[in-house]
Amino acid sequence: MSLISTRRVGVLGSAALAALVCASAVPAHAGVQQAKHVFKVSAPYYKKTDSNGTFTGQTDVAKSVPATMAWSFRVSPKVQAIATGNMTCKAGHMQLPYHDAHSGVAVGYFWHSSVKNNRLNKDYTLYGNCNFRVNVGGKTGTANLGFRFNYSLVNGISKRSAPEAEAPSADDAFSTELDIAYDS
Repeated sequence: MSLISTRRVGVLGSAALAALVCASAVPAHAGVQQAKHVFKVSAPYYKKTDSNGTFTGQTDVAKSVPATMAWSFRVSPKVQAIATGNMTCKAGHMQLPYHDAHSGVAVGYFWHSSVKNNRLNKDYTLYGNCNFRVNVGGKTGTANLGFRFNYSLVNGISKRSAPEAEAPSADDAFSTELDIAYDS
């Protein structure tokens, strides 16, 4: 699901702006357990495109556990078209000590990274967000594009694989949200 919301923000002092950026680093829905994608030996890859971008994830639970989950995200051409400057992006993880950050990268940047130490039969949430300046029909502002990806891993071999973890992956395991704060 993608969501585009807009709001007017008056002139903010640097402290208020810093608080706004920090508060938006984790999407509000990142901690809510929702549908998840289940990586398996027979299905090690995930890809979803929505109006805000394309996300991919992959693991190889057949090779090793704990496993690494490699992921990527690219902002959609539609969103790139309204960008007027470079972006700053940060990613994190709700359950593992993971973070990734890039500043001053082009909005078309192919963002990719890897999350290590994923264990079997655990629910995980990866999240990220990018901030950049935009111009939408002559109105300037700052965009905050956030994403969330819920997932788990099973290998289909382990006797400890929980039956509920083998459920089919849901379409809304990945979602994005685009929020634009327009200048006054």
